[in-house]
Amino acid sequence: MNLFRRSSWFGAALMGIACERGKPPVRVDSTTPTPVATTDSTTTIPPRNWDSSAGPLLLVAAESPSRAFVIAPDSAAAVAQLAAIPHPASVTLLGRGGTVQTAELPAVSDSGACTVATLRAAPPPRSWSIGFIGGVVAPLPLDSIQSFSAADSTSLSATVTRIASALPNDSAGRFNGLPFVVRTLWRFNAASDVRAVVATLVRQINQEATPLQEHTLIIAEQRLKGDTTFSKAYSERSYGPEETIESSDVLGAALLGVNRNAALILSRDYGDVTAYGLLERGDDGHWRSRWTSARRHC
Repeated sequence: MNLFRRSSWFGAALMGIACERGKPPVRVDSTTPTPVATTDSTTTIPPRNWDSSAGPLLLVAAESPSRAFVIAPDSAAAVAQLAAIPHPASVTLLGRGGTVQTAELPAVSDSGACTVATLRAAPPPRSWSIGFIGGVVAPLPLDSIQSFSAADSTSLSATVTRIASALPNDSAGRFNGLPFVVRTLWRFNAASDVRAVVATLVRQINQEATPLQEHTLIIAEQRLKGDTTFSKAYSERSYGPEETIESSDVLGAALLGVNRNAALILSRDYGDVTAYGLLERGDDGHWRSRWTSARRHC
């Protein structure tokens, strides 16, 4: 969904030479073992299941704060999932910065590819990004690179570029030596003693007929005591034509369940369709892609 694309990319273009090559899947996901030098948190493939502690549905802000896309975790059971929620349902709306609002979601019915509902609240909802019905959910504030000091912005951009340059390239090596551009970068507390950043980076081949892009999503973590070097905790990478390549953006973050595990909600844009994803930091401290919705035309 182009709604969630950022029209401008920020961050300096930084050079990185990838030192390893992997197989050429459509996306190199950290849920698949890759020949990187360090041990990753993603050596096993997790079940692609929605976390029930987040409640029965996901809400994503639509074109205005009073409108919400209603995402059923299981598209095959969407009708039953929508019918099972209270009418109206009390919803919690979270902003990227950690704001919390409440509203009511009236009865909604599955409308196929794109279910949209109007929220009721007095006063009307202000800007928000993700919402939940019930569940055990708490806000997890994200700090944008735009709020960083110049020194922090430069340092963290260099950090995520260094990590991205060490990931496997496409097998043809088409992006070797090309500069990375940091599209988005957010900082948050992944645990009481762990600071994390999540970033998206792009490299591009400016071919006249079919420009090619490489998109990389990285989560890096830093211990607040002992070795404070940022290291990769999770990564995804995709390659393809500029108009159809998968592009991920961070919609918001939350703490889920009684253990308050950090989780990120992503939008995954494929040009003319969009899906949503849940990345969650498990009790073992490893990040996993836990759930991805069906693709939607909205």
